[in-house]
Amino acid sequence: MDEIGQKLRNARIKKGYTIDDLQQITKIQKRYLIAIEEGQFDHLPGDFYVRAFIKQYSDAVGISGDDVLEEYKADIPNSQPAQEEAPQENKTRSIKEESNSFFSSLGNYIPQIVVGIVVIVIIAVIAFGMIHRSQNASSVTIPKDNTTKVTKKSTSKKTKKTTKTKKTAKKADTKSVSVKASDTDDTYTVKNVPSSGLKVVVTGKGGQAWIQFTEGSNTTWQQALSADEKKETTVPADTTSFKIQTGNVNNTEITIDGKKLDLGTVDSSSSIVKTLTFNIEK
Repeated sequence: MDEIGQKLRNARIKKGYTIDDLQQITKIQKRYLIAIEEGQFDHLPGDFYVRAFIKQYSDAVGISGDDVLEEYKADIPNSQPAQEEAPQENKTRSIKEESNSFFSSLGNYIPQIVVGIVVIVIIAVIAFGMIHRSQNASSVTIPKDNTTKVTKKSTSKKTKKTTKTKKTAKKADTKSVSVKASDTDDTYTVKNVPSSGLKVVVTGKGGQAWIQFTEGSNTTWQQALSADEKKETTVPADTTSFKIQTGNVNNTEITIDGKKLDLGTVDSSSSIVKTLTFNIEK
């Protein structure tokens, strides 16, 4: 880890930058820059920011951040999501077990099902024969006018019920999404999420920002967004919460269902690293 810090320090000195200069360029706090040069990665907020800050530092002093991460990947903590395959395997196994259990249970009831079908067929044949004989023995004719009236009345009721249902559904869908800040810092409450899901757009504003997007306990994506670069995500309607981590809140713009959030501005003396939590209410 000292080799990484020494390499970056030499590149900074070669550029003629001081630590304060680099803080202004990268918007990374001075104490984190010093920790990177001294190889003290445990002083950074977490593994995610170790990679993000090293990349920003490298790019600022004229070294390819991607090359540095690749060259020293054995020394740099890996923040990539690595827990997706196991849940998928468990989910597949669970589906197979449920399917096998269903067909196994169905096989136990096949004799009863067959007997039930036979009984129903016998009853239907007897009923048909009785109705047929009754029709032949009776000369009563049902007036056509009554049938027409009953049919029209029934159709009218169904039409009114269908129209009312459509109006109710349309009224429910037209409710706009509501996003309000909660009493807890950096926490928001989202209401009236449409059945098609929630459209979330994250944009780099005025400079680079490293973003990580998490739905529930699963990391959906993480990426360094350049100025004016956008990343769009649709959060499923059945999701209960999601988080957006940003390495530079001043360079981050978030829009939810077309509504831009006011994230404010943080000066260099405060932490520009933010984790924003969004709780979805049904």
